Amino acid sequence: PTATSNRVCALRTVCTNTQYQTVAATATSDRVCANLTVCASTEFQSRAPTATSDRVCTDLTDCADYQYQTRAPTATSNRVCANLTVCTSTQFQSTAPTATTNRVCTALRTCSSSQYESTAPTATSNRICTA
Repeated sequence: PTATSNRVCALRTVCTNTQYQTVAATATSDRVCANLTVCASTEFQSRAPTATSDRVCTDLTDCADYQYQTRAPTATSNRVCANLTVCTSTQFQSTAPTATTNRVCTALRTCSSSQYESTAPTATSNRICTA
């Protein structure tokens, strides 16, 4: 104000629900708002926004070739992967793994003393015993 004029006041900016405050208002300046980051489809929100901070987006984990997904990602959580079961030398893979299921290993059949192995086992099939 001066001796012949009064001060001029203006309404302060109000940040919307899609914005956060980057600079606080003072007695002589308005607050500054910025748009919130929008996470991409390949990201999840790892830290929620506040009135004065932006959200943080983090890249989703990709399961490796030797893993499968045990929990799907959400907007606010990462995908969880686990290592695939490895069948031992005394097992065969009876159910193949998928992107979201583990492989199933089954014990190899043992031929009895009155049988012989007519078909050898493979990584994905059991042995066949014949009398």
